[in-house]
Amino acid sequence: MHYLVLTIFLLCSSVEGGVSPGGNECGHINKSIGLCWGWLFSAWRNGWWGYGYVFKDSDGTPTMLDFHGIGNGHPTQDSQQDYTLLSFENRNGWTTFTFKRPWDTCDPKDMVIADDTMRLIWAYSNSKPVMRGGIFNAPYHGYINRGAKSVILSDGGALPPFPDETPSLYPGVKMRDFRMSNATITPKSTVYLCKIVKFTDTAKKHHMIGWKPLIQKENRNVVHHIGTFECNVPADQVPLFEEHYKSHPGGTCYTANMPPAWGKHCATFSIVWVVGSEGKRRDLSTELVIPLKLIIICLCIIRRNASQPRRNSLGSRARGATYFMVETHYENLGNEYATDSSGIRIFYTDKLREYDGAVMQIAYKGHSPFLVIPPKQDNFVVNGLCGTECTEKMIPPSGIKVVNTLLHMHLAGKRIRLRHFRNGVELPVIAEDNYYDFNYQQSRTLKNELVILPSDEMVVECDYHTTNVDKYIIGGLATHQEMCQVFVFYYPRVPLAQCTSQNEFHDFFKGLNINAVEGNILKLLNVPYEPTAQATEEDPVDMRDLENAFNYMNITSPQRLRGKTVGELLEQTKWTREKGTELQKQWNNGRYYQYCYNSDFKKIMLDKHIIKYPTITQQLKNEIAEVCRNTRLTSGVSSFTLENVRIQMAVIFFPIVMLMKSI
Repeated sequence: MHYLVLTIFLLCSSVEGGVSPGGNECGHINKSIGLCWGWLFSAWRNGWWGYGYVFKDSDGTPTMLDFHGIGNGHPTQDSQQDYTLLSFENRNGWTTFTFKRPWDTCDPKDMVIADDTMRLIWAYSNSKPVMRGGIFNAPYHGYINRGAKSVILSDGGALPPFPDETPSLYPGVKMRDFRMSNATITPKSTVYLCKIVKFTDTAKKHHMIGWKPLIQKENRNVVHHIGTFECNVPADQVPLFEEHYKSHPGGTCYTANMPPAWGKHCATFSIVWVVGSEGKRRDLSTELVIPLKLIIICLCIIRRNASQPRRNSLGSRARGATYFMVETHYENLGNEYATDSSGIRIFYTDKLREYDGAVMQIAYKGHSPFLVIPPKQDNFVVNGLCGTECTEKMIPPSGIKVVNTLLHMHLAGKRIRLRHFRNGVELPVIAEDNYYDFNYQQSRTLKNELVILPSDEMVVECDYHTTNVDKYIIGGLATHQEMCQVFVFYYPRVPLAQCTSQNEFHDFFKGLNINAVEGNILKLLNVPYEPTAQATEEDPVDMRDLENAFNYMNITSPQRLRGKTVGELLEQTKWTREKGTELQKQWNNGRYYQYCYNSDFKKIMLDKHIIKYPTITQQLKNEIAEVCRNTRLTSGVSSFTLENVRIQMAVIFFPIVMLMKSI
């Protein structure tokens, strides 16, 4: 049986009370939605949460108890005790204890610990918990003595330091910073600024082996994400990019202010940092990485199987790209202007690893207003499809190996998963997070490399929660808009950058009981979509034009809706959960446009540009152990807690050690 083993350190003083580290995915102890790991007086509607107390009996023996609770109130001790205290020690003002519990306790009042984001929450009080009539009573911690931290418990163990923190551990590793240059952040809810930078260490090919974010301290609350894009620049455009690198200060992305060449040639994803991420570093001796000749930047990728023969990546270049574009997204909700020089520090070496890696995006078409989520929905599902023809044309017979993923939605995101199908058979999920936290978007290293073969199909499923929203949400750049995408880090490198989809034009409007629409914006959006006869470059679109796209689509049929815009119809609809469920069913069972892009951001021509959700002949079996089938509930949570510990600091340090141990 596999166990989660945690060692936690607490600094103690003369204040008596209790501390209870634990977690929930919503981030606040009294928040009403989605509880995963719950602690004192916090619960999700109809959801279980549980924890344990560690305290000393009258004879000085430390004891741990397992509790659960429903709603706001004092927890109840579990009839099934699933936490085992392994050690407990007070020394030099520190309390150290270690405990374990199975990943799956089979307790209906506990939750399976999986690869999801979980929120560790701590709390303490100034009063000592007591036993009364055999019932354990803990005092309420109050509104101040508490805190929270998101973690992925299954990710296991503390990461090694970055090379700039301990240079002696990484001989021959160099670093380079790519920052914005005192960029002006206007007081707007969404600001995207772009800038061209250049890698100048061009004497030989390099590999990037890690990176870390450099977020300006006073701007931590406004920097949402930083992306870098490889620029595949034609020879006749090199002088222009060199000029932009030297003299162009940068500006607002995806508008008339941005040189068209940037959007046309800088489109291959490389580094993707989002709020909550801590950067990437691993055992540098075993990394599979992205090549840097002049520059190709990406998240470092782990190669676990070193016994495989060296192979050249299909379509990989002997030289990297000279230039790349840094894109920084700000959410400046205040009323004041700010300046920013945040960026990314990369670590690279000329001691080349065995493989070149790359990044592929699988998603609902980026920034598309046709990604629509109605209000008042508890669980509205959007699908982004990557069909058989795209993978068949772009992936070699031997396949590609996925080692890492980054899942991305915005504020309404609740759950996200990347499903995998082969010849109608559903394979294990590539990545998923059932308790998505917008403020904690960490990349996830797969425990075992996963192979994607030609003709495989993949589906990104995004679940959204809009019960507290009064207006429909569309896809877009702003955090109040939505995205549904997964960045897949893999090797060997192939010339496939994006595999995305969007609801087919007529099926989309059929779901809204609209027969026909008109408007000049349809041409801008290239719908109804008819691909050209050969691979073409994607024309950049001014994203500001899409903010109110449906207000520029006039309904012409049926007659009863003539005179209204699509935006007005969406706004005036009295949305209910039932209406949302029916709309979701029609859209997800309908047709999709398939988009397949190479690393030059050119559309790959497909024989069939309209596809449907994969036909499933064999679904993935539930992996819950047979012994648990009769007891497992569909919802629930579990956790652990400390009590009667003397605390000096509101901040405690946990977990210091996380590992999975086979017993």
